[in-house]
Amino acid sequence: MSDSSIKAPTPQSIYSGMAVPGRAVPRPEDIYNVPMNIVNCLVEIIPKIQATGAWWSLGGDLSENMLDVHLRPTEVEILTNGEGLEKIVKALSEYNPPPPEVREWKLDREAEPGLSPNDRYPVFARSTNTQFTSKGVKIIIDADYQMKVGEWEWGDPLFFEPVYMNLASMQVPLTPLRIRSEIYLGLGWEDRATNVAEAFKRSHAYLPELVKGFGRRS
Repeated sequence: MSDSSIKAPTPQSIYSGMAVPGRAVPRPEDIYNVPMNIVNCLVEIIPKIQATGAWWSLGGDLSENMLDVHLRPTEVEILTNGEGLEKIVKALSEYNPPPPEVREWKLDREAEPGLSPNDRYPVFARSTNTQFTSKGVKIIIDADYQMKVGEWEWGDPLFFEPVYMNLASMQVPLTPLRIRSEIYLGLGWEDRATNVAEAFKRSHAYLPELVKGFGRRS
């Protein structure tokens, strides 16, 4: 799965909901900061991962939060492939990650693809996985992450062109919002898809004014 719509890194703040021109000052409950323990964890492990040259991306709630989706992450999820998993686990060996193993689990929420309230199906995920803790933060590494609904076939392993943001002078790869939106819409999770759509609108809120500004230059 690839996303070629974004070719260049997109610098963004690690803080969601910050005040911007033309927008009301957010209330404290409207600010969705990346918790500092997670920031400290990322600052420590990301250079080690980047040095491997592996394909990888942050995933899960943390990736969405860093792209201005209003939710609060509690863990670090790293997506990679089989080759990347070996490199990343070796690079993070000082944290004593358990040997990776194929793991399959059921998500807490069911798919709701139909119009009927009773039209629900269990959702499963599968990956070659290892989990450990750094600076009090749970880190999950998923290689060749797949999903399936009910008795349907497993989907293709997640693989895409990440989008990037700047964190402490590091370019951090993130799962594109388009990928997340496609997953949520396919599962019938309209609330999560709406949150992603709202973040996309916020990130493009300045474009009309920017275009006008460039147009006034001679």
